[in-house]
Amino acid sequence: MAQLKDLLNEVTSQVPRRVQLMRVEAVLENLAPQLKEADQKKLAEVYVELRQLAEMLNGMPYTIFNADQWALLEVVLKGKVAEFKLIAEDIAEDNKDVDCWPLATALDTVLI
Repeated sequence: MAQLKDLLNEVTSQVPRRVQLMRVEAVLENLAPQLKEADQKKLAEVYVELRQLAEMLNGMPYTIFNADQWALLEVVLKGKVAEFKLIAEDIAEDNKDVDCWPLATALDTVLI
């Protein structure tokens, strides 16, 4: 029979993801064939930085002792998302046939 402390340990060991990038990945995969190689490289570089920040934020537990660090990482992540959106808008302006709207909406849903 399972004990209460074992069940609590199982529940607390599962850290919820606060930053979801799956939708952004899917949109980037669909968008990549329509882009030039230089534009793909720009998006890939920013995405790698965004992913690193997301992994740091998801890996850090939110406690009263590190709330300031967590808030700072969240602000940096929001800045990186804004930078990503600006790059996507620049690419959309240069290439009128490329639709970057799904990428912009996916970036809006990154933070849960």
